[in-house]
Amino acid sequence: MGSYIFFILIYIFVPDTGGMQLITYNSVLGFIINVLITGLLIWIWLGTGYKVKGGLIKVKSGPFRATIRIEEIKRLSKTKSPFTAPALSVDRLEILYGKYDVMSISPKNETEFIRLLVTENPHIQIDKKLADYNNS
Repeated sequence: MGSYIFFILIYIFVPDTGGMQLITYNSVLGFIINVLITGLLIWIWLGTGYKVKGGLIKVKSGPFRATIRIEEIKRLSKTKSPFTAPALSVDRLEILYGKYDVMSISPKNETEFIRLLVTENPHIQIDKKLADYNNS
């Protein structure tokens, strides 16, 4: 979130650099594009969440949606992948499901989330790195 604020402050306080940018800061088009991008980033930041209901995990991240059937989950593992995912933390839970599908998420209470999934699908393999769940 800090980086978003940093870029907004640059947009507000840094003067035009002499026409070197594709869309200038003082143009209406530049302002509209910046507002749309900032709005999308805020929507993703505030609108990321996961809901477990009816044998499904419903994942939302701003305008993006995904559904995972709990019965199709094969493995849960810990990851620190920097790649884009509907997760607001770098400490993520990687879900392998379907034939080759992978989703990385970052639930607030990882241990309870795993317990809920394993209750619905006891065949899920739990990675050794998930020590909190394995020790409880």
